[in-house]
Amino acid sequence: MRRIINTAALLVLVFVVAGLNSCLVEDREVEVVLNRDNCESFDETHISENFTMPDTLKLGEELDTLLSDNDVSREQILDAFLVSASYEVKEFVHTHDWDLAGVIMVERLDITDSPDTLVVYTNITVSDAYVGVKTGVIMHEDGVAKVNQAMDDFIAGGNPRLLLRVVNSDVEPDPSVSDPIDFAWEFCLFIQVITGLDTEIFQLF
Repeated sequence: MRRIINTAALLVLVFVVAGLNSCLVEDREVEVVLNRDNCESFDETHISENFTMPDTLKLGEELDTLLSDNDVSREQILDAFLVSASYEVKEFVHTHDWDLAGVIMVERLDITDSPDTLVVYTNITVSDAYVGVKTGVIMHEDGVAKVNQAMDDFIAGGNPRLLLRVVNSDVEPDPSVSDPIDFAWEFCLFIQVITGLDTEIFQLF
């Protein structure tokens, strides 16, 4: 019986040693996804339904911050692209709702460029019920392509800046001197950056 036990123990030891010897370390690059909301704030106070509000998104600086926060260099970026857009009402003090319609245009400021449509919005309701609620919007392909090109230029070494311009064309009910539309809101672009990370992968054979 002792011989059987010793033989079994020896076999177990052989298998363990063989397993350790067949464990190989392989260098491999894995993909890591970094996410960031890039938001711009707008304070609206108007007595007309037609108004325009511009703001500058320093996309290059935003991406630099994202990389710095995650200890990643620009050279490690494999791809970067716009995923979605949303808005959120931050402050609202009226006793009634407003329905808005218009467009959000995007334009490059770091190069000679012309604006493209990023979002067309119709019947967006601004009310107390929407305060703090992030609502997604449908994006126009021309504007998406412009933002994605800006990120490609960032990867290539550029420092893109985007001008976001809200061009509102309709408000219901009509605002007036006695009843101006007055609220604060935020428009966000959700971006993903794909980076490559060198790591060691253990493989058992």
